[in-house]
Amino acid sequence: MKKVIVITALLLGLLLLTSSLLPAGDRDDYQVIKKAVQETPKVEPAKEVKWFKVLVTDTKTGKERVKITMPIALVEIFARCADNKEVKLGRDGCSLNLPELLAELKKVGPLAIIEVNEEDETVKVWLE
Repeated sequence: MKKVIVITALLLGLLLLTSSLLPAGDRDDYQVIKKAVQETPKVEPAKEVKWFKVLVTDTKTGKERVKITMPIALVEIFARCADNKEVKLGRDGCSLNLPELLAELKKVGPLAIIEVNEEDETVKVWLE
């Protein structure tokens, strides 16, 4: 019986000792979180998109087969002037509005739209 009381007392003492150490860690965590929330991250606005570019390169020779650089404003005009502004994709006929797509891509800023690598050539389309 005395052994049980001694073991219980030791466990309680150990528990109290470790519990007094934990709140200090919580306070440190709180300070780190508080500091992180107070600091405002520096986010640069997206650069303005000016060019629509397409590049087709021969992978064997490294030569450029096709290189197209168009002002994005001209691409937007073509999209607005198209007879059918809705492009149907796939068998289900999912529609895609070209002027809306261009507007959303411009908001993001310069980015690679697609890159296709084949045996003989690489095709890259991007906004710059």
